[in-house]
Parts: sequence; structure tokens; C-alpha cells
Amino acid sequence: MTGHVSFVRRAVGLLAVLVVASGCATVPSSFSAQVPTSGPIEQGEQVGVDPEDQFIRVIAREPRPGMSPTQVVQGFLDASASFDGDHAVARQYLTPAASTGWETGAGVSVYDGAAALSEQGSAVVLTAAESGRIASNGRYEVAGPAAELSQTFGLTRINDEWRIAELPQGLLLSQSDVDRAFRSFAVYFFNPDFSTLVPDPRMVPVIGPGLATTLVRGLVAGPSDWLQPAVRTGFPAGVKLNIDAVPVESGVARVDLTANARQADDETRQALSQQIVWTLGQLPDIQSVEISAGGQPLLVPGAPSPQPRDAWPAVDPNGLPAGSAGYSARPDGVVRLIPGGVRPVPGGAGAGEIALIDIAISHDSQSIAGIDPAGAVWEARMLEGAPLIRIREAASPTGVAFDQSSVWVVDAEEGLLSVSGDGTSVPITVAGLSKRTVLIAAIPSRDGTRAALVVRRGPRTGLLLARVIRTAGSTTRITVDAPIRIESRLAEVLDAAWSGADTLSVLGSESAGTVQVFDVSIARGSSTSQGTPEAPVTVAAAPGLPTLVGAADGLVYEFTAGAWVERVRGSSPAYPG
Repeated sequence: MTGHVSFVRRAVGLLAVLVVASGCATVPSSFSAQVPTSGPIEQGEQVGVDPEDQFIRVIAREPRPGMSPTQVVQGFLDASASFDGDHAVARQYLTPAASTGWETGAGVSVYDGAAALSEQGSAVVLTAAESGRIASNGRYEVAGPAAELSQTFGLTRINDEWRIAELPQGLLLSQSDVDRAFRSFAVYFFNPDFSTLVPDPRMVPVIGPGLATTLVRGLVAGPSDWLQPAVRTGFPAGVKLNIDAVPVESGVARVDLTANARQADDETRQALSQQIVWTLGQLPDIQSVEISAGGQPLLVPGAPSPQPRDAWPAVDPNGLPAGSAGYSARPDGVVRLIPGGVRPVPGGAGAGEIALIDIAISHDSQSIAGIDPAGAVWEARMLEGAPLIRIREAASPTGVAFDQSSVWVVDAEEGLLSVSGDGTSVPITVAGLSKRTVLIAAIPSRDGTRAALVVRRGPRTGLLLARVIRTAGSTTRITVDAPIRIESRLAEVLDAAWSGADTLSVLGSESAGTVQVFDVSIARGSSTSQGTPEAPVTVAAAPGLPTLVGAADGLVYEFTAGAWVERVRGSSPAYPG
């Protein structure tokens, strides 16, 4: 699976807001009815829950008499951030025909900062810096660098008041509106061998249909177009929700599928159960899941009914083998990080037979691969007496990582290669990169379905995410394709590692800023700085384990309790991939 990879050089204006606890369900109408719809703008009291479990409910202002076309469009944009009543207040800014034709579920265009509005006759043109787009299925798509959003609103007079007669489909929301009104959840599918779940991130409005219903609808509909070629689903063709709702009562989510689900074999029943339980288990008010088909209990081998939210740990998308730890290269050999110190790994890698300047660790922590100063690639089992074996002669490698059954090597001359233990190299097709873009590193996800790509175009390096498609045959062919942007803030990227199933730790910088470690969310396209020690060179990360950074001073630092502390003298830290 993946290994650590490094490379050789190394407003609200017209709105009042009320903060309420989300709880993952629509706020009761009896509560919202008590909220005033007129009067001064006030900040509501913050409920004492974790900020991640809060949302801000926007109280939209209705149109006022005598508003100009620009004021009408601005009022419409502000009111669009209120999801109550299918954007009932926002619709008051539209003509009746425009309101009937407005498809709010057609996706969300997201802009950064304040939008500029300019009148052109009876039209108003909106321009803004584009952040991205939320597709109708909830998948977030990051906009390209310097992307600009431009939309035109046509207005007409009704009863001597301006109203919007022509508008783009979907929603136009600022990034702050999205941060208030949406939360990210994963809909889970499987990697090709059904060994682990794969998150398909979705942005879901907190106000609207029940979250449990929305998420199971996403499961039934299948993976997003981008991820679909790389994953599989346990849902047989034709199986849907029998009743288009997933009620939650006393912590039990009740999922009733169509009767044809009873025709599925035992393995398929287990797989679809695992997808449902893991997907709904993200919601804090759900403790167990009861699955039925056509109103009758769906018997699932090895599972009680209802199934508790922790019923299927074996397919944990963030699962690592017990005892997984960090590693570091040193001149006298590779060491494993243990509480309070280090221990040389068994075999030739720990004995320092060959100096390794860049290392990767297999998912089961049984094998190591690395690059020596001359550019040769070596591999060894981490067992007593196991020697380092050269699997590739000296060349121009810029990165090394473990995939599921081979070592991935990025070579400056030959591109991306899959190298087996006997030294056989098979090219991996990398499709979709723009001309003059050079691949520097490819870091496959631990589930084997995606790869983070560090690329160089001109003087800058950047981060992309690609899907990994495996075509079975006499020899499995691997294609890495459809690379997409997953963040828009970083101007330079030096290294990356998978910190979770849908998050990356990225060593990079914003504009002319200093190099830092950023936590990048694939679901939201957001990046959060974690700071960094002095002169960082390479980064390693794994679910539930502290982020490691190798620095130019010859030390490996660990991110603990919000601070970077010295961990060991060494370089090229790595976690099992």
C-alpha cells in the first residue's frame, strides 16, 4: 500500500444568524417558529457543543419596497443561504415563473469573498473569484487557479418592483455561506478486492432532508462519476430504498431496501451492510442500524439485528495493522520509532548494509524499499538475516512508495513504474496531466484506489489527486488518470502523505509564505496549517498517529499536542503505506 514519498531535492449584511447545535437532523419547526423575522440584527447565543457539530442558521430578509436591481440581486444572494422552505425567502425576489423554474438542487457555485454586482440595463452581472462547485450529488470540485465566476441576472418589473426573471440554475453561495450551511460526510464504497471501504466525500446541507436519508440515497445512487471506475459497490443492480426515507428512532436507523435485496448471497449482504453501517455511523445520533428488505428483516451472516455502528472493524477505511509505527532512515541503518526511543529494524536495512536516503514501508510493516545516494532502488523484508536486494539499477528516481503488491518508483526519465521484488519494471500509464507537467511523486492511498500526485509545471510544484484503475488480465495493468485539484491555496508543494482515508498532510507554502505542514481535506478542498519545524524537507503521516517531518538539520520532528518536538536524529520519516 502507500508509503512515504519524498523527492531528491527535497456579510452577512442583510442577514441575522442564529447558532444552533446541528445534531444531524432538521431543526424542529416549533423551534424555528420562535425566531423573529424582523428587528435588529443580533448574534444568537452559541450552544455549548463542539464547533464541528454546529451550524449557523441564516434568517433571510424579505424584499423591501423600492429596491434597485442591484439591491434585489444582493438580497437574493443573501437569502439563498437560507435553506428553510426550499429557499422560500429567496424565491420572493423572483418572478413566479422564475421561481417555478429555479432548480436549487442543480449544484452550488461557490465564490470567495464578496461578489461584485454591476447593472447593465435591466440586467445585473455578478463577478467573483471562484472557489469551486458542489455537484448535485454533493461532491466538491475545486476551481482552478485564478478562476473567475460570472453570472447574469435578468430583471423585470412586477407591480412596479424589480424582480429577477432570469437566473442561473442551482445556488450561488459564498465560501462563508457554504462553511455555515454544509457539512462533509463520506458515502462508502469498496476497493476492487472488497478488503476495505473507500470514502466518496459529499457536501451535504445541514438544513434539509434528514441526513441519514440523504446519505443512503447517495449509497443507492452509486459512486461519483470521478471515483466510479476505481471502486465497487455491494449493492446489487436494482436494489433501492423501499421507502424513500431512513427514520432514526432512539438511536436506531431503519433502512428498508426493496424486496429484491433478499436475493443477494451472503457475501453481498455483508458488503452492503458494511457500506450502510459505516456511512450512517458518521452521524452521532445513530448507534445502530436495522436493515430490512421489503419490510422483512434482511439476515446478514455474522451480524446481529440491529447492527451496532462498530460492527465491521475489518473494513475500516482508516485501519492500520495493530502496532503500526513510524520509521526513519539513518546513516547506520533504518530504525523503528518505539515509545521513548528507536530500535533498528531487523535485516539488512537495519544493519546499514546500504545507506538509504528515501524510504517507504509496506502496509503490513514487513517490507521496506528505499533509494540509495546513487539512485538505485532497494527492497528487503524486515526479518532477521533478510538482505537488501537491489530491484532497480541506479537511475534518476524522484520518489518511492509501496502500492498493494509492488513498489512504485517515479523516475525523471521513465515516468511512473511498478517494480516487483524480482526487479521487473512495468510502466504505469499516467493520463490527464497537461502538457509540460512533470510528475515528481505519486503516493497511492492505502486502499489502492487513488493517488496523490506532486507535479511540476514551469517553476512551480503543485498537488493533484488521481484515481487508480486496475485492469485484470494475465498481468494487472494500472492506470493513474483524471487528476483533479483538491485545494487552491498552496503555491508550492514539496511532499505529501496520506494522514487519513480522505485527508493528506502536505508540505508546502502559500504564495510567498514559509513552508509549513498543511492538513488538506479532500472532501472540502480546504487546507489548515499545522506549522512546521525549521527547514522542513519531507513529511510522513498515518491515521491516528502523529505527523512526522524530516528537517534539514538532520532531525525528525513529531507533531504532538499542537507543537513540533524533536523525535530522533535521522531523515526521510515514513509510516506503513
